[in-house]
Amino acid sequence: MKSQCCPGNRVMGRSVHRSEELAEVAEFRQKMQSERAREIYKTRAQVAETPNLWIKAKFGLRQFSVRGLVKVGMEALWACLTYNIRVWMRLCWRKAAVVQPA
Repeated sequence: MKSQCCPGNRVMGRSVHRSEELAEVAEFRQKMQSERAREIYKTRAQVAETPNLWIKAKFGLRQFSVRGLVKVGMEALWACLTYNIRVWMRLCWRKAAVVQPA
């Protein structure tokens, strides 16, 4: 009967995929339905997503150039450190420009 049920599948039979959502995921989805959570997430998007997007755009860090968890962690650490130093330099320059009279 396989040839009648699965004419396009010559190698294997049919398969069924059943996914179960973890209780934590269901709880998170429930929590995100509230208006308060949406407001918090909008704030997070402005604060936390900007560095991620900047690192992707400026460094091209969409894929890691190394293998292994330790090496990937080091590459991500260098990218984050560089971003933080650039932000720190920009803020110091802005503060210096405000302090000095023009």
